[in-house]
Amino acid sequence: MNTSEIISKMAFLSYSSAFIKTLTIEEPKGDYTTRGVLHLFLRADTGSVKTTIMSEIARNFKCQVVPDITGSGLVGTIDKNMNVVPGHAWLSRNKLLLLDEFSVDGNSSSVLPLLALLENQCYEKHFGRFAQAKKEKDKDLIFEVGAGFMRMKTRFSAIISTMKMIGKSRSESIEALLSRCIVIKYSLSKEELDKILDGERLMKFEKCEFKKPFDAKIKLADFMKIRECVNQYPALNEHKHYLRIVGDCCRAFAVLGKHDEQVYFLITKLHQES
Repeated sequence: MNTSEIISKMAFLSYSSAFIKTLTIEEPKGDYTTRGVLHLFLRADTGSVKTTIMSEIARNFKCQVVPDITGSGLVGTIDKNMNVVPGHAWLSRNKLLLLDEFSVDGNSSSVLPLLALLENQCYEKHFGRFAQAKKEKDKDLIFEVGAGFMRMKTRFSAIISTMKMIGKSRSESIEALLSRCIVIKYSLSKEELDKILDGERLMKFEKCEFKKPFDAKIKLADFMKIRECVNQYPALNEHKHYLRIVGDCCRAFAVLGKHDEQVYFLITKLHQES
C-alpha cells in the first residue's frame, strides 16, 4: 500500500472504533476489559500536505478539524456569564477528534488532559470559580457541571497531527501520548503530490457499517491468533509498548469482525518504525 492508502485504512479503523463502548478480551485467568478506540498520531515534515489529509478525513467522516487546541478548548471552559461551554472532547463523542498542529510541548496545557481522555475517555476537573449547573447526557455518556466541579465520560477516537520533531522531545508526557497512539511517520510520493496538484482526492475510505455504539468481545482463540501474528516480529518482544501493540490489533479485529493479517502487519510495522 502507498502512503495515502495506509492513512486511509488506519483512519477508517480509527473512526469505526469510536463506536466500541467496551472491548472485552478473553484470557486464561479471566476476562479483561479495556478501551476499544484506536488513536493515530500523524507526523510529517513541512510540505507533506498534512492539512489537506486532515481535511479529507474530516470531509469523509463528517468531522471538524481543530487546529492548535488549548486545554480549555479540549475539556470545556467558563464563559463571562458563568456558563460552562463543553469542549471538543465532548462535542466529538462517537466520532473522530481531529487535532491539527497539536503542540508537542510537554508543558502545554492540552497534553495532560488529553492523556487521560485518550486512555479512559473520562475527565474530571475542580475549580474555584462559580459556574451554572449543567448536565448533558447521551446514552452512556455524560457531561456534568456542579458546585466547583466538571466531569465527563465521553468516547471518541483521536487523529493527532504535527510537523514538529517529536523524536527530540524528552518530555515524559509526550512519550505517554505517543504510547497511546499508532504513530504514522510519512512522506508522500511524487505521484501522490501530483494528484493533489491536479485537484484529485488523495485518499479513498471504506464505508463504516456501524450506526450506534456496541460492546465488543474477542474470544480466546482469536486473541491467541492475534498474539501469534504479532509474535512473528521478534523485535517487538523487546518493544516497551508490546502489549499495547497486541491491544491495537485486538481493536482492529473488533472493528473488522475478522482476522486481517495485512492490517496486523501494518500496525506492527508502524509501531516498529515509530
